[in-house]
Amino acid sequence: MKQTNTRAMVETAFVSAIGIVLAAISVYLPIFSFLSFLVTPAAVGIIGTKWGFKYSTVGTIVIFLLSTMLFGIVNSFAVGLFTLVGVGVGAGNRLAWPTIKRLFVPSVLMFLAIFLVIIVSYSMSGIDLSTLGTMVVEQAQMMANDAMATNSSITQEQADQFVENIQNNIDTLGDIFYMVIAVGAIVYTYITIQISLWFGRRLRISIPAFLPIEQWKMPIWGAGIFALGIIGVHGSPYVHLDTPWVIAISKNLVLLGNFICSIHGFAALADIMTRYRVAPKIKWGLVFAYTLFFSQALAIFGIMDMFLDLRSRFNQRGY
Repeated sequence: MKQTNTRAMVETAFVSAIGIVLAAISVYLPIFSFLSFLVTPAAVGIIGTKWGFKYSTVGTIVIFLLSTMLFGIVNSFAVGLFTLVGVGVGAGNRLAWPTIKRLFVPSVLMFLAIFLVIIVSYSMSGIDLSTLGTMVVEQAQMMANDAMATNSSITQEQADQFVENIQNNIDTLGDIFYMVIAVGAIVYTYITIQISLWFGRRLRISIPAFLPIEQWKMPIWGAGIFALGIIGVHGSPYVHLDTPWVIAISKNLVLLGNFICSIHGFAALADIMTRYRVAPKIKWGLVFAYTLFFSQALAIFGIMDMFLDLRSRFNQRGY
């Protein structure tokens, strides 16, 4: 057996062992479960980058099988299938895919993994997902009745408004459920890629450059999708087109458009701070704080940059 093959097998086994340890931590200490879902896929991605698709796939299978034997099928799906993202990340790094493809392919794997986890969980638990919304609304109604019984200042109108708000939130979540998973898959994949790049620098592994987010420029039609979704949600009742399908499609367009515009705003804000030579830690701290507390303003800023090209204006001023 060649020495390179031996090293590849040893390193794959080592990463698999790390994945199992982190899976155990996530099972017995759920507060640290993020370690399993972030570090393990990135480590598998490093194996795929260094040794190829075959070894990253073997590592994923080993992690899945051992997790099944040690922690049960549910936990193994939650850990093993998420590790598929690392397989996609490793393939993209090794084959030097362009940035969009390196982000898109693992995101598709992530989406399919989450979808499969939901199906397996549903089949094993026997819970009808379509009844979850009704159960939550009924629980909210019981809470409202108890609040009225213990607090005389709460009126029937306030209780009904509370239940109605819960019902509207459940309906909205049901309409945009798959789009939320898709957006979450893209964000998760980006984080995994960044962690794998950090591992690569630490281990001195050559990984093709991934376009920094400061240089991202989202297509201007993202603002059009955002506007079309808002018009569909708020304008369809005025033209008697507020059917469930129209409302559901409009809500998904709002989420997709808002995501595209927010990414553009995030990139533009980070790029402008870079041009002002803000220290990296302070820059990312401010950008993430702005994203957390002013998410809608970030989307609006992204739309402004799409049309006004604010970054070019800063370049012309010599910053």
